[in-house]
Amino acid sequence: MNGLMRKFDYERYFEQIKTMPEPIMTSELPKVKLNLKGIREYAESKGSAIASLTEKEKQLFIAK
Repeated sequence: MNGLMRKFDYERYFEQIKTMPEPIMTSELPKVKLNLKGIREYAESKGSAIASLTEKEKQLFIAK
C-alpha cells in the first residue's frame, strides 16, 4: 500500500450514523413513467446530450 495508514475513528463514524436521515423506501417515491427511448432520440435529433435539454423539453417525456 502507498501512504500512511490512519487509525479508523469509530467514535466519529457512529456519531455520523446518528445524524443520517432514514432511507427513503421505494413505496414512498412518486410513480412516474419516463420514455427513455423517446428522450434519447429527441436529444440525438437536436445533436445534444439528454443532460443539456431544458426542463421543459424533459417534461415532454415524463408521464405521471
